[in-house]
Parts: sequence; structure tokens; C-alpha cells
Amino acid sequence: MVQGHKTHQCPHCEHKSTNSSDLKRHIISVHTKDFPHQCDVCEKGFHRPSELKKHAETHKGNKVHQCRHCNFNASDTFTLSRHILSLHTKDLPFKCKRCRRGFRQPAELKKHMKTHSGRKVYQCQYCEYNSTDASGFKRHVISIHTKDYPHRCDYCTKGFRRPSEKSQHIARHHKDMLM
Repeated sequence: MVQGHKTHQCPHCEHKSTNSSDLKRHIISVHTKDFPHQCDVCEKGFHRPSELKKHAETHKGNKVHQCRHCNFNASDTFTLSRHILSLHTKDLPFKCKRCRRGFRQPAELKKHMKTHSGRKVYQCQYCEYNSTDASGFKRHVISIHTKDYPHRCDYCTKGFRRPSEKSQHIARHHKDMLM
């Protein structure tokens, strides 16, 4: 850490930030499941208004599809169908061939099938991604959602997945500090 810079410690884990806004962003994205900014079209939640604004762009120019059972709106028929299947349908058309358990959607059946493999399934809390590979799952969460890389540069706030990437960064960008 560069001398003279205050370090802000996360109260929930070992994460440290060089400024309070980075720490706040870390706490919200990693330790909070509250999504205060919700899309009016598809009801997806976001931590920050900027994320919601970016997401809203995906709905521009799209026809709004209204659920006939509730006030849910979707920008496409696939999303509306998925909503109706998951909330308003009692039919379970997708059956597991091993235990005969039924599911509303093929993705649910696919996830369930992994339980028969004897391997642990890791489900992402931020999106629908899941994996039986722990390191691949951790890499997904960090690189896509939290940006909370485990290997931090000693001279700036940049983080890296691997120690070798950190070393390359320091050699390239902070070579004057190494002398």
C-alpha cells in the first residue's frame, strides 16, 4: 500500500479499499442481497441506479408483453413465458428420468440433474449461472459481479485473479517503485 493512504477495512470480510466509495460498493455488491433499484418492465433488481439505467436500454424500442395473471410486464415473449411457467403454472412438464420429479422449465431440470451426479452445485446469487466446478464458479462471481479480485496491487487499487497477473502489472506500471 502506498504510504499516506488510509485503508478502509470491510466489517464483513478481509477486503480492504483505499477509499470509502470503493468499500461501500464492495459491501453492497458482495454482502447485500437488497436490490433497491427495480426495472419497471421485467422486475429485475439492481444495486445501483447506473446498473438499472444500463439495463433499461435493453428494453428500448421493445414491445411490452403483459401477463394475463398479474401486473408483470416483459420485453419479449420468452421472458413472459418463463414468468408464467414459474409463477402461474401448476403443470410440471419436464420430468427427471432418474427420480420422476417434475419441473416447470428445462433449466430447472438441467440444474436438478446435477444433484444426481454426486457433485455439489454452486448457484450464483447474482444471475442464473451455476457450476459444479468451485474454482470456475468463484472466477465467474469475481470477474462478472463483484470485481473483488484476491490479488491486489501494493501500489494502486487494481485487483487480479492470479498472482502472476499482479506481478506483470507491477513490473509494467510501477517499475519506478521497485528500485
